[in-house]
Parts: sequence; C-alpha cells; structure tokens
Amino acid sequence: MDFIITQDFHNVRLDRFLCKKFSNIPLSGIYRMIRKGRVRVNGKRKKPHFKLQATDNVRIWGNPGTPAEKQLIQLSSSEKSIAARCITYEDERCMVCNKPADLVMHTGSGHDHGLTEIMQAYTRNPQLSFVHRIDKNTSGLVIAAKTLSSARELSTLIQKQGIQKYYYVLVHGHIKEKHFRISSYLKKEETRVITHTDGSCGAKKAVSDFTVLANHGNRTLLEAKLHTGRTHQLRVQLAHINHPIIGDHKYGTQNGKKMFLFSHRLGILSYGIDVSLPVPDSFNSALATIL
Repeated sequence: MDFIITQDFHNVRLDRFLCKKFSNIPLSGIYRMIRKGRVRVNGKRKKPHFKLQATDNVRIWGNPGTPAEKQLIQLSSSEKSIAARCITYEDERCMVCNKPADLVMHTGSGHDHGLTEIMQAYTRNPQLSFVHRIDKNTSGLVIAAKTLSSARELSTLIQKQGIQKYYYVLVHGHIKEKHFRISSYLKKEETRVITHTDGSCGAKKAVSDFTVLANHGNRTLLEAKLHTGRTHQLRVQLAHINHPIIGDHKYGTQNGKKMFLFSHRLGILSYGIDVSLPVPDSFNSALATIL
C-alpha cells in the first residue's frame, strides 16, 4: 500500500500521519509497524518522529487494513439552517463561523456532535477543523481551517499571538475606569479555573485588556481584547474583580439563562482578514434593564 504525501501532511510526523490514516490501529500497533520495518519512506526505514515532506512516498508492507474514512453525520433541517447562517467569512484556506450559544464545539462530554461535525457535514469536508474553541454558552466568531496544512499554520499563529480576539461582555456592576487591564495567573483545578498569585504552582499567566462601552444602572458593557487564550479567562478574571459576567452560573450568580459573552471580532493579520460583528440586540436590551 502506497501513499504520496500531499501538502496537507508536509512536515507532519510519520507516526501521526499513520494514526490519521489508520485510526482503527492503536498507537502501539503503529509503533510496532514502524519498528519492524513494515513502513518505508522513499524506500528507507524511518523513526516515528521523522517529518514527512510533500511528494514523499510512504509504503506499508503487509495488510494494515483499510484506511479509515471519517463518516459525516446526517444533518437535520435545523442544523442545515444553523450551518448556512453561521458562515461569516470564507476563503480557500479558512472559514469564520458565528457559533450560536448552547452549541458545543465538537462531540464528547455527553454530546453526540457539535459545530465541528455540523460544518464538516454541511461543507462535505471531513478535514475542516476549528483551531480554537469557545464555551458552549459563549456565542460568536470562531476560526475553522479547511485543510490540515491550514490548521497547522493557523495553530502556529495562535501560539505566536498572530490572531487577535475581541469579545463583547456584559457584567454586573458599574465600572468607572474607561480602560483597564487584568493580568493574573490561572490554573484549572477539577471543574473550575482558579486564580493564583503567581505561576509557581503551574498556573499560567493570563492578560486581558478591557474598554468600557456603556453603563446603565448596575450593569456595564465591555469590549475585551485577549492577549492570551486560557480556559475561562475572561469569566474568571471578571469574577475575581467582583464584576462577573451576567448569566455565568459557574463563576457568577445563578440568575439568567443566557451568558452575555460574545466573540465579536477576529483578526488574522498575516492573512489580511479582519471580521467583526455588531453588539447583539440582546446585549443592548439586557443593558437597558436595571436590576
């Protein structure tokens, strides 16, 4: 069995390529195939960590089974409508989607499927993958890569802070400062993220900038810019300064069915992409309501 490496798998490790192609074979089986010389790259034995290059020939001796093909889900009419409405930007490399609240990003944790599986089925592209995620109760913009090579490139940009992320946030309390920054150390402990004084316990630094857009009574509308992408970063930081996000049951109060956290702008500088959405009507309505 032969594979010619395409640009999608350029610079991908040999073991990861084989895991992708033969998801039915356990990792121990993949390593065994490589160790026993049943896998050759351009006619030569290679180590599992060898990085493949475009046009390389990978030959597998014996019968490892049929390469796995991802099965796309069957979409309901409502899911087709969600997919069609959520596409905000698209080019040959990536797609920006406006995820609705109460929809998970992908299958798992008691959910049969999520936005990833819906968009894969809608576009008939099993390679489509989101390169970052937002919580189930958070709505707004997320980036999907349309190819494996684009996914690696975008993931690298995220690590190097080459993608700008902005959120609209509606919080409890009246914040007077027009601009402020929160810099803290966060660590996930069981089901919650906890604030620590430093990084000595393994906590990671989290930095966010905030601009007050409007106040009304005891509520404040903020725009937040993330400089890091820690789990629950904005939710934990705002709760820590006693301005929890409205509707955040985990770190705030039990009131409200909707969490007012909206990913409204994504900028991919090296791609020349800057996508933004206005403040949702629900935010303006909730801001006008005095508790």
